[in-house]
Amino acid sequence: MDWSNFEEHLKNEIQNIGGRYIWTDMMIQGDHHIQKNVKSGKYRLLNGDRNVLYNGSLCKCQAELEKLDLKFHCDHLVLLIHGLGRHAGIMKKCTAALRDAGFAAHSLNYATLFEDVVHHANHFEYLLNHIQGIKKVSFVTHSLGGLVVREILKRNLNWNGAKAHKLVMMGTPNKGAQIAEFLGRLKAYEIIVGPSGQDVKPRQKLNELPEPQIPTLIIAGGRGNDKGFNPLLSGDNDGIVSVDETRLDVEHEFLLIHSIHTILMDNKEAIKATVKFLSA
Repeated sequence: MDWSNFEEHLKNEIQNIGGRYIWTDMMIQGDHHIQKNVKSGKYRLLNGDRNVLYNGSLCKCQAELEKLDLKFHCDHLVLLIHGLGRHAGIMKKCTAALRDAGFAAHSLNYATLFEDVVHHANHFEYLLNHIQGIKKVSFVTHSLGGLVVREILKRNLNWNGAKAHKLVMMGTPNKGAQIAEFLGRLKAYEIIVGPSGQDVKPRQKLNELPEPQIPTLIIAGGRGNDKGFNPLLSGDNDGIVSVDETRLDVEHEFLLIHSIHTILMDNKEAIKATVKFLSA
């Protein structure tokens, strides 16, 4: 931290209490990353412990990052992308397991409540186009994160010498979430979940998203019966997304585990299957 500008740093942190929900990762290199505040348009550079090292414009943050000359320890980068209303920290167990397995794994943060799928993909596409020293990129996603990656893969499969390799989707509503359609009738729904909450409804944004053309593992939560965790949904479900809604029409691997939607990414069986799938 630049202690000569301590008051400005302190003011920025106070203004961004709860900032996990308004900051989106724009660049990563090594264990450092640059984030954009989608409300103010400001940028900041963070280290691997998520401590702020620098506040400034994107160009200045990039210059500061380049000075550090950081490298990834592996040329296979795994990007973990969380779901609606969550933050990067919820993927920490899976991130740790992937790092233990030898991957360069990073959980990305993005402002799910303030922008739509297209804008999320724009930010991450910029990130992918600026990574250095990576040959393969795989994605591990939860819920909305899977739709963001489908938007990214719709545009390109190669970024700055890196090639899209594999995709894991946990609880992603690939067919749309009927519960979002139901709740969408309530005015409060739009206020609470923002633009991305509209993108998970059936027949809307999903109609424009081609299915992924890279090897994909779908992990769905459920009870293994025809009732699931939520009796208001038809068929087996994780309480939020039905098992049928997670499936793709293209060929893919599939795993059903006994888990509710919100903790699917923490499930030991899901994490083990993810590491195995990406390691094969």
